[in-house]
Amino acid sequence: MSHKTIIGGTLYDVKAGKCLVDGTAYSIQKGRTLVDGTGEDIVFSSVSPILDENDWATIREVSDAGQGSNYWSIGDRKAITLNGTVGHLSLSDYTTYAFIIGFNHNASIEGENRIHFQFAKTALTGGTGVCLCDSSYNSTVSTTGYFSMNSSRTNSGGWASSQMRTNICWMSLSNYSGTIIAVIPAALRAVLKSVTKYTDNTANGGGSTASYVTATTDYFFLLSEFEVFGSISYGNTNEKNKQAQYAYYSAGNSKIKHKHDGTSTAAFWWLRSPYASNSGTFVFVNNVGTIARIDAVCSLGFAPGFCV
Repeated sequence: MSHKTIIGGTLYDVKAGKCLVDGTAYSIQKGRTLVDGTGEDIVFSSVSPILDENDWATIREVSDAGQGSNYWSIGDRKAITLNGTVGHLSLSDYTTYAFIIGFNHNASIEGENRIHFQFAKTALTGGTGVCLCDSSYNSTVSTTGYFSMNSSRTNSGGWASSQMRTNICWMSLSNYSGTIIAVIPAALRAVLKSVTKYTDNTANGGGSTASYVTATTDYFFLLSEFEVFGSISYGNTNEKNKQAQYAYYSAGNSKIKHKHDGTSTAAFWWLRSPYASNSGTFVFVNNVGTIARIDAVCSLGFAPGFCV
């Protein structure tokens, strides 16, 4: 492992008691270094090129410095153990692996210095893609808290107003009981970064209307049709003007995910894009990895993204 220091938000190598800043070696004494005659505090961390060997605080330091892609690669994974209840799904010491889907993805819109992750894989290497599925998977529901987009057959209000966002993902780092934020490790919760996501947040069968595409601020979010597929078949075509396909999916990686509690079964998993030409459906990825749409009241797989 190499040692690093952050000066003014930039990560520099620390070697043999010296810190290189713009090619000049400065002595390090008692946790400070002189830069152009000014004493600067040094935050030491040990950064491993193997993502899973780093704690979340170190990953956050690297992300803050905008250096994630200099250490890790798209698709790299880190273990997460989930405990507690999200919606109607109870999890006890369930270990899964979040994987990197983008570095500074769509940064001018969504925020600088962010590493984007998605749930989940079954193993640190190899394994298969999975999504969380509750007891009503692939059934219609009429109450909130299941992994449906809404508890009635409507997409009015789009992603912003969906019960998936307001009851399962949640929008802040307080009062998050029963949401995905409640079941992640405290160390991950402490380093989450908000992200600005644009989606059709009017929908209701209004077609591809540009003004319908507006911003939300999210800590956990579903991916959109364009972010996964790089094209739009069912959603508001104006979403692509504010979105970018994630590097993980543009590289041709599989879009197929399996049930977390039955990994031999390929699953349907939700995207956040409403179907533009219908008032009751959202878009999802089917069990062969292609795009489809289905009623908002169906409970499907939950494969959220988040940023550090």
